[in-house]
Amino acid sequence: MSIVDKAKGLAAQAIHKAEEVAGEVREKAGPLAEKAGDVAAKGVSAASAGANKVTGGRFEEKIGHVTEKVEGVLHHDKKDEPGAEPGPAPKN
Repeated sequence: MSIVDKAKGLAAQAIHKAEEVAGEVREKAGPLAEKAGDVAAKGVSAASAGANKVTGGRFEEKIGHVTEKVEGVLHHDKKDEPGAEPGPAPKN
């Protein structure tokens, strides 16, 4: 067996192991990312409620629009899930 053949074999093993690890990370990352988006959306809602309280509701409509947009970005991936509410198509 030549050095090149040995290097090819080791490279193939490394690729196989990297694919295994990447799959495991992908499986764990999905639920964590979803949970983070949900927590962030709750924070946005709390911040908008606080802003409305501080301003006495004078800017409630504007704050509401911004809140909707931010929450829309945070829940962007959920639009493709079954049972998700229909919304505008994502901009490319």
